[in-house]
Amino acid sequence: MNRLFTIITFFLINCGLSSAQKADVYDVPLEIDLRVVPTGRLFSVDTIINARVDTVTHIGTWQQPSGKIVELRFTEGFQPTLTNFIFSTLTNFDNKLPFYSIAVRDFTINSARGFNRFELAVTFCKRNAYQLGSAAVDTTISGVHALAPVFNADIIVESSGTDFSSLVKEGLTKLFLKFNNYLTNTETVPSNYSDLLAEMTKSAQELNLTQAVYDSSHTTIDDDLLRCNQLRSGVYRTFNDLRLNRPSLTGQLSIQEKNGFASLRKSSGSRAKYRFFGFCDGRDLFISTNIYPTAGIRYAKVKSVGRYLLWIDNYVTSSERTASAVGASFGLIGALAASSATSYKDCIALDMQTGGVFMVTKDKLPQMLAGHDDLLAELAAMPNPKDEQKQFYLLDKLNQRVRSQVTR
Repeated sequence: MNRLFTIITFFLINCGLSSAQKADVYDVPLEIDLRVVPTGRLFSVDTIINARVDTVTHIGTWQQPSGKIVELRFTEGFQPTLTNFIFSTLTNFDNKLPFYSIAVRDFTINSARGFNRFELAVTFCKRNAYQLGSAAVDTTISGVHALAPVFNADIIVESSGTDFSSLVKEGLTKLFLKFNNYLTNTETVPSNYSDLLAEMTKSAQELNLTQAVYDSSHTTIDDDLLRCNQLRSGVYRTFNDLRLNRPSLTGQLSIQEKNGFASLRKSSGSRAKYRFFGFCDGRDLFISTNIYPTAGIRYAKVKSVGRYLLWIDNYVTSSERTASAVGASFGLIGALAASSATSYKDCIALDMQTGGVFMVTKDKLPQMLAGHDDLLAELAAMPNPKDEQKQFYLLDKLNQRVRSQVTR
């Protein structure tokens, strides 16, 4: 924030306008809810297998209005919580229903700017000459191969607000319904259901792109954004696509670029409004401004690549939004605050280890430069460490070092 806006914000806060701080971890409750059970259920579940590539405890991230990245998790852990919910919900009285195992391949919630997206990928399996020791055991990927796959589902549900529990339940409701529909008529209903495929098929057609297929069992130097010899041209659906230099959609992109920002265009020429994480034209990277608070939704051009992806934009803080929202109530002062909130520039960073996006501040910068005494000395000698261009200058130096190290 600039000096004028700091004074204005102080004035507004003293008028009773402030925002609360949130914790760095948010526990998502998941209480038993029989409404997720499909009518005429034909199955039960006796095993939950955690087959996610990344088996960390958190289940997603929530970017709060302040810009803080908060990890979402289940209080009792991923495996115990999901097991308790599914077993208690899909009870099998007298063992009359056939048992299936559920291998969870993906379970991710992403929330930013009030928009939530839950991606759930599972495989329903039957035992195939392989017996797990007990129900609810957390096994490895090799254990999954010893089960006979019956039905695959890739579910996507979206919502607004912060009711992540209802979002998860909506995804599970859809999952159970699709599997039950399959069991009702296995001769005509396909054994694969994918919201993602339908979504990507539509966007591929409208953007005249091809859905990419990669060998998940084999990676090369080009499957690492920081080490690759060539950036692959295409659309990144997720941060993981970006990190691996593996765009979900590939081909010749139609881009309209101006002043460091760009938009994707459909083959018809109209603006594409898909919520992609970003894209690459084979030379430059562009990241969606939808993943951090700012004015307008577009794609920012990355100016530096390394430990952090860096670019310049206006990162609208919660106090700036508050000032803009009540500006009309304060006449000229409010108008000045609103104007400042839409014109100021900040250095913005995407952490290539976590995927978090944040505004670089004079307090965060020393932490980001830790271990590089010469850069810290340069920072200490700067007359204005809040200057976004000076912040960018130091972090770009850091990025160049990281790039030279990882490419050796």
